[in-house]
Amino acid sequence: MPPRSDKPESPQAGRPRNRAAGALDAARERTATAYETARTRAADATRQAGEQLAVYPVAAVVGGFAVGALLATLLPRSEREEQLLGTTGRRLTGAARDAVQKGLDAGRDQIDEIRARAAQKVGEAVTEAVTEAVTGKS
Repeated sequence: MPPRSDKPESPQAGRPRNRAAGALDAARERTATAYETARTRAADATRQAGEQLAVYPVAAVVGGFAVGALLATLLPRSEREEQLLGTTGRRLTGAARDAVQKGLDAGRDQIDEIRARAAQKVGEAVTEAVTEAVTGKS
């Protein structure tokens, strides 16, 4: 091992180390900022999804049925599955298809009902505003 010098390092010798430390600190800060931003966005998305589910629970159920039905049609049926289930599987598939259709129909009915109520409320508000404007009452 070479003898250690008691002389202080030259300012030039410390520059690369200082640059590396600065780059490391900057990278840590960028990583922390990116993590916090991603965490905040994920929390916001979760909150918004929860709010949407609370406001439109039927739409969520209908959407779930639709996604399930889509996945069921995309997944190939295996030969073993066909052997084991045979006609029972076909009956179950038919029953599931009927249930999905009934769920979709019920969802559409509720959406139509909500749309009709909203249109009625808008119509009432417009009528009231026009009446107030004509009569000068508020």
